[in-house]
Amino acid sequence: MTCIIRFVRSIGLASDGIAALEKTALPFTPSHVEAVSPDGFYLGAHFSGGVQKRPKDYDAGKFSHELFLTLETTEDQAVAFYAFLDKHIGEKYDWRAIVGFIIPEHEHIPNHTICSALIALALRSCNYFQWPLAAPAHLIDPRDLLLVLSGRMAVPM
Repeated sequence: MTCIIRFVRSIGLASDGIAALEKTALPFTPSHVEAVSPDGFYLGAHFSGGVQKRPKDYDAGKFSHELFLTLETTEDQAVAFYAFLDKHIGEKYDWRAIVGFIIPEHEHIPNHTICSALIALALRSCNYFQWPLAAPAHLIDPRDLLLVLSGRMAVPM
């Protein structure tokens, strides 16, 4: 079984701001991350609409880079991963967590999420990570999550 994760670098001021804050040697700095659901939708958290399943073409022409990671999992892990994500559909966006990246504070709104926290928590829920993460999920940005995952696999760039 597998779980598929999609990283993108969106076009726009918000993504440019994220890239400016990040120092990375990656070919691109991802500004968003989401899962590809088994039924072919993109499942993730956005400022507009919170956690939703969106059609594959919802952001056509709105990103400059895209990277898909296929994570090898057991059947139980894949079921738990996607069940966690489905359970969070409708959850609101955690805009204070984004403020916490800009102003070094521990900002977070309970029962709200950002894209990278949602995916990190889904991976934790299915025991994909061998150890607990070193930071709370709302402090993990898309680049951090990509770096954590790249330590476990060969990541195509």
